[in-house]
Amino acid sequence: MFIALVGMCSYYATAQEASTVISARVLNEAGEPVSNVLVLGALGNAITGPDGNFSLEVPTDAEDQLIIEERGFKRKTVIVDRGSLPEEEIILARVMPVDGSRTIAMPFQEFVSNRSVSATNTISGEELTAHPGTNALEALSGRIPGLVVSKNSMIPGHEQFSATIRGVSASVYIDGILRDPSDLTVYEIDRVEVLKDFSSRAALGILGADPVIWITTKTGNDLGMRVIDVSADMGISGPSMLPNYLDAYDYARLFNEARVNDGLTPFYSEAALNAYRDGTDPLRFPNIDYYDKYVNSATSYRRANVQSHGGNEIVEYFSMIDYVGSGGLEAVGEQATMDRYKVRGNVNIALTSYLDMNVNLSGTYGKSRFPNQGGGANLYNMFGLISNYPSNAHPVEYDGRLMSSADYPVNLTNVLKHSGHAENANLNTQNSVSLLADLGGITEGLTFMGTAAFDVNNTITNNRGGTSDIWRLETVGGRDTLVRFQEAVVDPSIGSGYDFFLRRTSGKLQFNYNRSFGVHDLSMHTGYFQMLEEIKVTAPGYQPRRIQDISFRTNYAYDDRYTVQLDLVYSGSMSLPEGERFNLFPTVGAAWILSNESFMENSSLVNHLKLFSSYGIIGVDNFLVPGYDPFYLDQTIYRHTGNYQSGIQGQRGGSVRIYDILQTASADFTIPKRSLFNVGLQTLLFENRLTAEVNYFYRKNFDNIVVRQNTTPSLFGTGGFLPVTNYGENMHAGVDGLVRYTREFGDFRFSLGAHGMYSRGEYLVVDEPDGLPDYRKIAGTATDAYWLYDAVGLFQSQEEIDAYGVTQGWGAVSPGDIKYRDVDGDGLIDDRDRIATGAHAPRVHYGLNLSLGYGGFNLFVSGKGVTGGEVLLSHPNYFWISSTTQNYSEPMLDRWPNSEDYPRLTTTSRNNYQPSTYWLADATYLSIENVELSYTFPKAFSQRYLMRDLRVFARGRNLLYVSELSDMGINPENMSAGISTYPVLRTITFGISCKF
Repeated sequence: MFIALVGMCSYYATAQEASTVISARVLNEAGEPVSNVLVLGALGNAITGPDGNFSLEVPTDAEDQLIIEERGFKRKTVIVDRGSLPEEEIILARVMPVDGSRTIAMPFQEFVSNRSVSATNTISGEELTAHPGTNALEALSGRIPGLVVSKNSMIPGHEQFSATIRGVSASVYIDGILRDPSDLTVYEIDRVEVLKDFSSRAALGILGADPVIWITTKTGNDLGMRVIDVSADMGISGPSMLPNYLDAYDYARLFNEARVNDGLTPFYSEAALNAYRDGTDPLRFPNIDYYDKYVNSATSYRRANVQSHGGNEIVEYFSMIDYVGSGGLEAVGEQATMDRYKVRGNVNIALTSYLDMNVNLSGTYGKSRFPNQGGGANLYNMFGLISNYPSNAHPVEYDGRLMSSADYPVNLTNVLKHSGHAENANLNTQNSVSLLADLGGITEGLTFMGTAAFDVNNTITNNRGGTSDIWRLETVGGRDTLVRFQEAVVDPSIGSGYDFFLRRTSGKLQFNYNRSFGVHDLSMHTGYFQMLEEIKVTAPGYQPRRIQDISFRTNYAYDDRYTVQLDLVYSGSMSLPEGERFNLFPTVGAAWILSNESFMENSSLVNHLKLFSSYGIIGVDNFLVPGYDPFYLDQTIYRHTGNYQSGIQGQRGGSVRIYDILQTASADFTIPKRSLFNVGLQTLLFENRLTAEVNYFYRKNFDNIVVRQNTTPSLFGTGGFLPVTNYGENMHAGVDGLVRYTREFGDFRFSLGAHGMYSRGEYLVVDEPDGLPDYRKIAGTATDAYWLYDAVGLFQSQEEIDAYGVTQGWGAVSPGDIKYRDVDGDGLIDDRDRIATGAHAPRVHYGLNLSLGYGGFNLFVSGKGVTGGEVLLSHPNYFWISSTTQNYSEPMLDRWPNSEDYPRLTTTSRNNYQPSTYWLADATYLSIENVELSYTFPKAFSQRYLMRDLRVFARGRNLLYVSELSDMGINPENMSAGISTYPVLRTITFGISCKF
């Protein structure tokens, strides 16, 4: 609030007495008029007409600034010098995914795109606001080539998303600091850069070994204007997809069939089957649709956001207040709820003519409440139960009494209504202060910046338990009787269930030098970075995370055509022995702007063409060796296991302590390394209407730290007796790129874009015995390959089993069981018959974006998908079902002998539930990630109500999935969703936004 007040107080306007009227025309880059655009000036505003023309009063005795902000275009500022406009046509440039003049934010420096040698992709925060979610990371899904966002959990208040870039987990930096993005809102984001190669992130040292999502939040402006943005939307969320399980009748008859297949008698009589089908006796023969009874089809979603930004040449400010709330899907009893409030303030203050200060503060308070069965601090996962309980497990309630059974002891109504709840509170603050000094007095172009950041994340969960009376149906004296199995317990006290605390302190000092000498442009950077990350833990051996780096970068450009760049970073790892922790890592890069060459200056086809490449090596710090302490690999560590006394009973000597060796000291190892080569081409064609970019990358991990126990004779020891060493290599290569075509025809406009990535990896050097048969060697195989048994169909008869003459290692087989290929020919199917079959995870990830507009109407659609790979249908609660206390899923209806799609049913055999090619399915899917339909009112209408902009909209996310898996009731993005975890939620909202 203080920051907002400071910023608002800085706003001023000066009335001018002498004035004149100027006229101009606003066009796009193709020379077409842009209508309904608001032009702001010191003495008033104007709106462009259908031909793009406007007239506006400006002062004649002072300088004025015309400011044009229009959705989809870059902000334009035109200086009017004492009533004189420099040009009568004002060209607005559209925001493009490829743009030679765009500013790219990279660690510690910004570059104009033409000066960059790096593989980066940028998206504006404005583009992300169309996504109606609670997490900004999810809004990036399907929007940037090479970036894959996974939906791990969608529990309200506990959403978890992860991101990989070109197959490697990505780190997220917010305003230059490594931070948790879980509470970041799309409304506070100015832009997002995805840093794919080393030249873009080498300055981060070993933290830059992994790709980076570099997020810059919004700041104020020095235009002497104040802007207030208000937006709100409300809607509903519900499961985008739920699994399909059988009713009591189908479950019972298939269970009988499974028992008969196992040589057992049927469990359910014909009378019982008829009772399940007829529903005549719900006490003894219940038929409960758990998903219908306990899962809501919809829950609430709501959001409101208020922003204010502005400033002048002394103070620039941005402030924001955001609220988002959602509910859970529990239809009975305690429903999960989440409410989160966030504030951000960002102020730039010119302390002197050469010294500026930036203060950037944010704080989030989130509160959630959820059922937890009194058993701890975690949300009770009802989906893990309802996917496992068959429809006839037991009646949920009879004659006002809650029921259970011996095989299925949990009553879900009791859990949700009577077994307690948990209340979770989360406080997350992210704060930084920076001083920026212009050292031009020492030498022109030299600046210094020092930044200190302090982040705290604290989560506390309090919970209480309890239970209602639970009854069971038992036969006593030949009569059905309800017997109380558990008595009611009310626990009025609330106890502490979970307490998490993270503190991250970081600081950086940097000198930047930017200077032009005619056709020569030189940019240099040197900086020091230090970070300490501490987590509240009780586990022994915990070590806080410490990072130190010294970085250097020089970027030289000649005549806006050729650029070369060198990065050197001296980076330390606390996992290395003292005295050997710091290493020097280099990265080089170059770019060539072909479109600025004389032989292309008159091209009517090519507006921009750039070729760029980079290569670098960086150490990888996040390595682990099972059984070894990663912080003391250079030391021998013993464990006290007991005491020993020599002699006989009554005549023993002194006690001697006994130790085991946990690990042997290792001396001959260095930090693992990663090299990355990237070469790319980007272009703008046909008056900037067609945008394209393509990149080829080759990544290699080498000097991996391992214990070479597979290639070391056991004579030298095994396990902890062996030291670690550098051994092992693997590679990953691929292509990613994008293409987009944009066109306008009068009031109609459209944009169609697509992006994609193909990649594959291979193990090059692996610690494995030389004597292994070639088909069992990992070296030379794909890193994403499935190692499976090769299924060659189902046995159709006992005669076929006898003729095959191969023993399958999971007991006797019967007709309808999976038949496996005996790869090594030894007559036994065992682990030595698992092979790399050629099946692999999807290698193609793609995204599609469509924008259509007419007048004030606009439709935006974003989709994503994968292809070129398979998934393994192995979920134990849906496909691999072989016990007597599991639910039966709909795919089991197509079992042998009715179909070859599912093997024979069984309650005992494990033969069919081994990782094999039989369970492979095509992973291809297409999902509609985000849709927004909006209408922007004419500016004249908005101005009438003192608004600069007024818009209404409808938004949706996760609206549709198209795949073979969705036909089975399985979400292709998260195959556990709705089975063992929360479903992926579909959200539809309606809202309004306005700007003052």
